[in-house]
Amino acid sequence: MSESNLSPMHDTEMTTPTGGAGASEKGFSGGLQVSTTGMDLRHVFAGATQKTMSSLSAEPKREAGLHGPATGPGLLSNHVVTSMYTTLNFLPKFLVKSFSRVANCYFLMICILQTFPAVSITHGKPTTVVPLTFILFVAACKEINEDLARHRADDEENNTQTRVIASGGVYNETPKETKWSDVKVGDVIEVRNREPIPCDIILLETSHPEGQCQIMTANLDGETNLKTMVANADMMVADRSNMGGYAGEIVCELPNNRLLNFEGTYTRPDGEKVSLGPKNVLLRGVVLRQTDWVRGIAVYTGKETKIQMNAAEPPNKVSSVMKMSNDLTKIMFLVDICFCFMAAVVNATILSTDEAKNSCYLWGNCEYMTEDYASNKMPSGSDSVLIFFTHILIFTNFIPISLLVTIDMVKLGQAKMLEFDLEMYHEIKDHAGDVAEIPMSVKRSDLNEELGQVRHIFSDKTGTLTCNMMDFRKCSIAGKSYGLGTTAIGLSFLKRNNMQIPVVPPKPADDPDTPHVNFIDPEFSKIMKDPSHPEYRAACDFFLSLALNHDVLPEANKAGEVVYSASSPDEAALVYAAKHFGFFFKRTETGGKLVVGKRGAGGQETDEVYEVLNFLEFNSDRKRSSVILREPGTGKIVLYCKGADNVMKKRLAAKQRPDDLMKKTEEHLNQFVDDGLRTLLVGKTYIDESFYTSWKKKFTDAENSLENRDEKRMAVMELIEKDLQLMGVTAIEDKLQDGVGDALTSFRGANIKVWMLTGDKVDTAINIGYSCSLLDTGMTLLRACGEDGEMEVDHDKIPTDAAITRKISELLAQAREGDNEKALVVDTSALSAIMQYRKEKDLNEVCKLCKSVICARVTPRQKASIVDMVRFADPGVVTLSIGDGANDVPMIQTAHIGVGIHGLEGRQAVNNSDYAIGQFRFLRKLLLVHGRWNYRRTCKVCLYMFYKNVCYVVPQFLFGLYCMMSGQPIYHDFIYQMYNTMYTATPIVIYGILDRDVTKEVALANPWLYFDGQANQFMSRKIFMKWVGEGIAHASTCFWVPVFCYKYGIFDAQGLNLDLFTGIGTFTNMLAVVVASGRLYCETGYFNYPHPYIARGSCASQFFEGMVSWTGSGCTWQLISFALWWAMLKMISDFGVDGVMGTYFFEVGGSFPVLAQDLGLYMVMIWGMVFVFAWSFSLILAQDLFGTQLRANVANRMEAEKARIQRDNGGGAKVNGMLTDEDDEDFAKV
Repeated sequence: MSESNLSPMHDTEMTTPTGGAGASEKGFSGGLQVSTTGMDLRHVFAGATQKTMSSLSAEPKREAGLHGPATGPGLLSNHVVTSMYTTLNFLPKFLVKSFSRVANCYFLMICILQTFPAVSITHGKPTTVVPLTFILFVAACKEINEDLARHRADDEENNTQTRVIASGGVYNETPKETKWSDVKVGDVIEVRNREPIPCDIILLETSHPEGQCQIMTANLDGETNLKTMVANADMMVADRSNMGGYAGEIVCELPNNRLLNFEGTYTRPDGEKVSLGPKNVLLRGVVLRQTDWVRGIAVYTGKETKIQMNAAEPPNKVSSVMKMSNDLTKIMFLVDICFCFMAAVVNATILSTDEAKNSCYLWGNCEYMTEDYASNKMPSGSDSVLIFFTHILIFTNFIPISLLVTIDMVKLGQAKMLEFDLEMYHEIKDHAGDVAEIPMSVKRSDLNEELGQVRHIFSDKTGTLTCNMMDFRKCSIAGKSYGLGTTAIGLSFLKRNNMQIPVVPPKPADDPDTPHVNFIDPEFSKIMKDPSHPEYRAACDFFLSLALNHDVLPEANKAGEVVYSASSPDEAALVYAAKHFGFFFKRTETGGKLVVGKRGAGGQETDEVYEVLNFLEFNSDRKRSSVILREPGTGKIVLYCKGADNVMKKRLAAKQRPDDLMKKTEEHLNQFVDDGLRTLLVGKTYIDESFYTSWKKKFTDAENSLENRDEKRMAVMELIEKDLQLMGVTAIEDKLQDGVGDALTSFRGANIKVWMLTGDKVDTAINIGYSCSLLDTGMTLLRACGEDGEMEVDHDKIPTDAAITRKISELLAQAREGDNEKALVVDTSALSAIMQYRKEKDLNEVCKLCKSVICARVTPRQKASIVDMVRFADPGVVTLSIGDGANDVPMIQTAHIGVGIHGLEGRQAVNNSDYAIGQFRFLRKLLLVHGRWNYRRTCKVCLYMFYKNVCYVVPQFLFGLYCMMSGQPIYHDFIYQMYNTMYTATPIVIYGILDRDVTKEVALANPWLYFDGQANQFMSRKIFMKWVGEGIAHASTCFWVPVFCYKYGIFDAQGLNLDLFTGIGTFTNMLAVVVASGRLYCETGYFNYPHPYIARGSCASQFFEGMVSWTGSGCTWQLISFALWWAMLKMISDFGVDGVMGTYFFEVGGSFPVLAQDLGLYMVMIWGMVFVFAWSFSLILAQDLFGTQLRANVANRMEAEKARIQRDNGGGAKVNGMLTDEDDEDFAKV
């Protein structure tokens, strides 16, 4: 075989791995002679490390592309590193990452400027290094903490033990224990039951006689069900003398990221070649189950394994608030530059006046003042430049140095508060019956505030709105419907259409209790017990097909009971249904035989063995599965097929028996749809022996093809899945999760548009929408569905450009008619046309006028396209996607916020999400309560950080008016730097984590409060300018009051005037701390004081609990700020940083009579502190003051909202979840 005969295949949907097991070249000709000249291949020699290494080193380098990350030459080692840092590279990599932030670069520039004596105000000492180092230290601790977790995971994985049989030309009779990191390409390894696979290996043999093994791929694709892989029967040779029979050569494709595809050949020691497919490969990370051992050849190791090639960095998501914060930082930098330019101009202007020229003290010693000397000292252009840069240093804090680290700390605290919320805790029982605890988890705290601004929610249905726990409820067999009662969705349909609700008889006492079967029909139970009944044979054949046509694996749980593990809950429910009615799938035996236990009418059980000839698997493109087998006794070849109705109808025989079978089945199908049941059509056909023989040859050729293998296989499958006789319809219920209706109603009241994206039929999706309150009877339903037949379609069954344009225009006109709410239903064909003809913005205009949108029959790829379409059509909105399965990952990653639900389909959605919850109902509190709180908190934190710096820096500018803008600072530089990092650092962090303006009960009862985030009510450029203006006003007060009080300075006990820093500068600093803390206190909306705890008893623990909760009050924040300020001042004195400062602290601050000699200073200090403390303690004494005011504010807003609704709708009906008159009593209780 030429080594250029392989071609890569593009990956398909994330479904169960497809592709049959590889087959020997014997039995077909030309199957391996596909020419793909010039393609590079990998050559692996089993057990021959040196020879393999030479081959790997010759592999070409490939740039990153569709195949995955850059590769080549080949890697021999299996050592894996996922951590970002090492001991050697931490410092350079961390510094590069840190200084990629503009703010850190700005403060680095400040440090550099401070070292130039000509412009420095710190005598050439870079004092900003201290706070900058502190900021970087905190960031470094955060990075180290996160990376240590990666290091621990890497060490644990690399040091895991496996067994090597052949390596480096040495064959081990007894497998040798080896670390994963020591495994090399070409090694023959052995893996035992319940052990993970250390690298990508080609199966050589297994403990199963047929070469089968079971694996669980949860680490790979998130699915927890078991899958069957197989070692080709022709892989091993009879002669085991040469390396135990393992000395073969593998020729395969180069490393790539296509999880579901593999193409290659294995040359045995005797020279015979065997083709290899995806069923012959075990990938790193999957776990071996229900198999004693497997042996295989390592073909891809380390970073070249498929799971590592798919380990891409998650998409970078930045919240809109942080984007605006970055813009505001740039604005403040421009303001800083303007202030510095003004200072330089004012300085040059003043010094150019005659008065300045005649002021000898400005130019030197007046005794030697001459005209020439003065002229030489006159300011020049270079002096103005120096003054400009001097003021850059003076106004350093216009940009908060601690902004980024403060926000990081706040968001970390918010994340912990989310995870500690026990009301979002859930428990779930897995397939094995084990209970798993599921708390809410935060994976990306950077988006906390984005949760308060969501406008669109894109939700999967199965497992997200529903439980994904399937129950067999009804069926139609040979044109007759069986199964009584209705579902919650069906009950909603009956009530909505004023139809009679049927009475369900009790379940017969002798009916067995079977998991996932909720079937009640006494008449049908009698049929299954009476072999002479005319409908008995058809019913038995129907359930026999369910017991045979599946990929279910039986296994024993901890209780010893046999449970079924399947690729989907639907599949397992159908096999359980077959068991319930007497057809018990037991096991798979050697030779591909299925053993089915049959329970007779008398209760006796007999086993029947069916020879499986072929299994044609289900995937999202085929939407059906088939099994071809030979009947025991008769020897006839029969094909059983089940699948979606729109696929199966095309494959039914033109003539059905009886003649009205299809008509009756269609009626039953529609009834099941009204009940919201998931349906599959079941059919069968007998196959002529000669036709099967010729078809089998074509299928074998397709399976062994090395080019377009999957396409060829599916084309051959089409040849045999035809002329089916309709057997019946299965109907399975997927129950709605608790609280879904309440959550969706609240979202509509919060002006959040909910999109339900489902693969169900249109009518099924509509019925589910009504049952879960996504739709209600007062809504006008707008439809854009290709299956309605209203639009002209092309040869691909997609509406034409003119048809979809006309339809959207009609929908837009209908959406604007009337005052009632609208809902839109779109199916996959209409969506395909909208995207193909670029009508996204037109559709978005219709969606804006609708409260809910349902997209039916959509594929996983279309889900992500829909999210992207909305983001493109309306860039200003925030989108959220929520799902529970691997097929929801693209949608989750495309949206601004991705939420994963822990479900029965694995953890892939959770692993790729930003937030993870246990049930959809928790999303209500996550958005309406925590989302709104965090949005308000983060906005206030950003605004306050700029405000308090404006309040602190503007006095520097005002002081310049007294010193000709000469660059003389008013504050001691050390205290100046500590303002942000110490004195005012703690209060805003506590505020950002704990503060709330409304209680959770009020937020949930009034979803319209969520409008604040959608309308950017807490943060905008206008609001920012208001805060800046307020900061300038407060700064003016902090400066002018001390100046007017101390126009002539402050005097010590000997009557000497203290210096500038000790006098006006120090107490301006003090006032700025007081005012900034008081301003934050004014923003505080949540006060939780200790006295309710003390009232319950004198227990010290209760008092401590009260004091901890008291951190939510502004009073405690004042104490913290003041304590930090005075402690720092005392530290400066003790270390002798400034002798005058020490004199001030002990002689003035410690001598009350001296301090009291000037009542102005005394009154300024006392007034500020008394004002703040009095306000705080007045609230302590009147604990209900806040609650009363809050209720009054909310009540007023509620009345205004009710009035608006009544004006718009002409009545007082309950709209969008708003509180109305009849709810006032309940609201009063809240």
